Amino acid sequence: MYWVMMSERSNEYELSIDGTPPLIEQHDWRFDCGVKQPAPLPVIDVPFEIQPDERMVDNIPAYGCRGLLINDRVKAVFDGLKIDNIQYYSARLVNQDTGQILSPYWIANILGKIACVDHSQSDLDYYDDGKIRFIDKLALTPMPGSKHARIFRLAEFLPVMIVSDVLKNALTEQKITGFTFYKPEDFSL
Repeated sequence: MYWVMMSERSNEYELSIDGTPPLIEQHDWRFDCGVKQPAPLPVIDVPFEIQPDERMVDNIPAYGCRGLLINDRVKAVFDGLKIDNIQYYSARLVNQDTGQILSPYWIANILGKIACVDHSQSDLDYYDDGKIRFIDKLALTPMPGSKHARIFRLAEFLPVMIVSDVLKNALTEQKITGFTFYKPEDFSL
């Protein structure tokens, strides 16, 4: 079985980061399209502010990073499963209030995208050009040749990442925070 994995807060007390890091914006690097990016890149500083009642999570929702912003715990799960379709770029979190630097962090670029939306069984809203605008219910087609894919982007809607039971279970067993998993039929966006 495959799951939708979203990088999102489970409550208002988990850190999320707004804004695009200056280096990413300057170079317009894309880590959210399922395609390889140039390597190597310099360490990417990610400015952040944390409120007294907020706590750090393993995967920090940071949409401006244009990829997953993860710590070593998440990377260790990916590496332990020998997932080879991820590029990692070194990142440092820079606290804007204190100047404290938190490292190592990684921006993970998930490589690969698979077209597997079952349009007839899904409840979707489309733009005039036929691209998906909103998802009210998602159904996936069988994915021949991808049975060993542990993580990939949904080709028809790139912000959505699909993960295997094996990866979901490994992240859950390690109590990794910052991800939410949905059965495709229960997912909406």
